[in-house]
Amino acid sequence: MNVGTDAVHELFRFLVTAPGSTLRDAQEHLRAEPQALSSAMDFLADSGLVRSNAAQPTPASPEVALARVLEREEVSLRRRLDELHQGRVALAALSENLMAIQATHRGAFGVTLLENEAEVVSALEGAAARARKEVLSMHPGTPLSAAMLADSMERNQQVLERGVVMRSIHLDCMLRIPYGRAHLMNLQEAGGEVRVASVLPLRLIVVDGVLGFASTLPREGRFAALEFKGPELVHVLVRIFEHCWVHGAVVPPRGEPVNRASREGAEEAGAELDERERALVRMLAEGHKDEAIARCLGVSSRTLRRLMTDVMERLEAESRFQAGARAMARGWLDHP
Repeated sequence: MNVGTDAVHELFRFLVTAPGSTLRDAQEHLRAEPQALSSAMDFLADSGLVRSNAAQPTPASPEVALARVLEREEVSLRRRLDELHQGRVALAALSENLMAIQATHRGAFGVTLLENEAEVVSALEGAAARARKEVLSMHPGTPLSAAMLADSMERNQQVLERGVVMRSIHLDCMLRIPYGRAHLMNLQEAGGEVRVASVLPLRLIVVDGVLGFASTLPREGRFAALEFKGPELVHVLVRIFEHCWVHGAVVPPRGEPVNRASREGAEEAGAELDERERALVRMLAEGHKDEAIARCLGVSSRTLRRLMTDVMERLEAESRFQAGARAMARGWLDHP
């Protein structure tokens, strides 16, 4: 029934404030059209707000009226929520089928180069909106700013609220930055699974096992990434992630200090290198450039020089290759 809200309100208010009034009284007082008044009366009667009487309608008490209005609103809201849930289920199935169709149409080994930051951001936002099962991610390099982490946390919460599983691996230097550690804590508390590692090979995001993104060499100084489509190709990225996940460490609970005792003890005794130092020595021996090493470890060039000096002094090495050879001879690089 399509009834004007104002007409219903005016009629009900009149009946409450003028008990004993008839419909004719209401029509004369409100100067309402007979048809509009009749429709408003039918609506009030159907809603249980008025006991209909041809001569003298009687309104329900304010308490009863309020309870019935709220009941109708709750019924309407539940119906709408059911419709939204059904729509979400249908869209999720459509999205999953669409991603599979795209992967098949473009071939199982579809790779696209995203040549600038705008293309990468647009592709990632689209992938996050379509995620329905799982999102995997790795984050090497220097930690993002507090503002950028806050923006990413907002997107992460939207994904998690849809029931999507989210697992992410970050460099352990995030734990040494107050806002970085807070970000990891918040991500865990929102339902994400988080681990940290001393070194990560590349920036990586995988969505539902059929869509993946990986960082690649910059194009003309601009950030670039590769977009992978198809379960066969994306499976390789998933294997890389799972390897790093197995070797990652669990983030300490909120309020628990970062444990540095093992590292300090090793330094005092001149014992073997910790995980980050082993990664550093390996990359030195393999001839990686300082910029690439700093990016993998998530440190500044100044911090990298300090780490290199410290490690080479402990190994009594005069060159990068010699540092790697001596660490290998002592068995310090045997661990994964």
